[in-house]
Amino acid sequence: MRATDAETQTNSTPILDRLVPLPPPEPPGSGGGIAIVVGLGLFITASIIWRFWGPISLWPWALTKFAHWFPGAWTGARFISVCLALFAVTFVVVVIHEVGHALVGVCVGYRFNSLRVGPLLFEHPFRISFYRGSGAASGGWASMVPGKRDKPLLRTLALVIGGPAANLLSAVVALLLPFEQGFSVTVFILVSIGACVGELLPFRTRISASDGSRIWMLLRDRRRSERWLAILKLGAQIKDGALPESLPADCLAKAIAIRDNSVDTVVSHAIAYSAAFHQRRDAQAGQLLETSLQYSSYAAPAVREAMMCDAAVFQARRRKRADLAEQWLGLMTQTTQVSWLRLRVEAAILEARGDIAGALRKLDEHEKALLALPNKTQWEYLLRLLGRWKSELHYSGAMRDEGGSVDFVEV
Repeated sequence: MRATDAETQTNSTPILDRLVPLPPPEPPGSGGGIAIVVGLGLFITASIIWRFWGPISLWPWALTKFAHWFPGAWTGARFISVCLALFAVTFVVVVIHEVGHALVGVCVGYRFNSLRVGPLLFEHPFRISFYRGSGAASGGWASMVPGKRDKPLLRTLALVIGGPAANLLSAVVALLLPFEQGFSVTVFILVSIGACVGELLPFRTRISASDGSRIWMLLRDRRRSERWLAILKLGAQIKDGALPESLPADCLAKAIAIRDNSVDTVVSHAIAYSAAFHQRRDAQAGQLLETSLQYSSYAAPAVREAMMCDAAVFQARRRKRADLAEQWLGLMTQTTQVSWLRLRVEAAILEARGDIAGALRKLDEHEKALLALPNKTQWEYLLRLLGRWKSELHYSGAMRDEGGSVDFVEV
């Protein structure tokens, strides 16, 4: 490569080439926890306003109820039991919220992928595991895959509304119960209303957006709405086994049409990078990966680690820069939680150094690590890509043994 070409390449991808540091992550935040706290704050504020200007005062009622629920002196055991009750109620409210998303999603044509509540992760079809990523102590998600193709905006809008609607409906049902509401039921009603109100507010955390933010986007922001719908469509195709290079160009174009400070920018450009990488469009792949790295502050820790892995593999396999790949690997040692990401980078570095046999051995270790993943669909997909990499290395090694040279092999 000429010096001028190398300089142009480096200047266009400064983060990828380790000339500029990877942006630090934004301060963490739990979407579910923030929604409940914000919602309860608004509810309490409304109660205070009602207290001074409403026709009926709520405070005497609340104090009377509290004295009825907890007569006598407080003890350590009572305090612990109340804290456990509050935790249990909050957990149930989050379960109802995420199940609401999932049930409505299935009803409008989405397919269930996974559901997380706190550290519990439920994956299709019947797998339960522990989630150890960001926000594992609170909050949750419902991951759904588009099924039917018609009316995507209306179907997605119903999916998003399903969570807050489930909280509101459960609160109404609890209010209509034909017996006196005790402490736990009353707290459940308040927290459910708080979760509903909080999630309908348009706000974002570092790695997620509230339901209200998504609803506002779907109704009022056409370009961001099209981007999110494109990401969902691409995710569905990947889940169905579509290889990266076969993803539709028009959908990829919509996914990367805009850039903003959100996880959607990171995910969309990461998917487009994968497509360009496997199509051997290295210049475009480098630019797409650079954009993902540039906005990586808004990605979850696991996504950031995967991006570091991609950066190292790209430098080693496409630019033959084992030195830069080693720098990315050194950065990963401080944060990597997934062992097979490191194995993938180590294999790429060995390949860049010409150690084909060593790279193949490392990929064998990588394959064993993938088989331990709980999600069968995920490891089957990754094994297909790994198999192509191994086939390419085998072919390259055979050509070298015969005295030939291989600059490009499409497998």
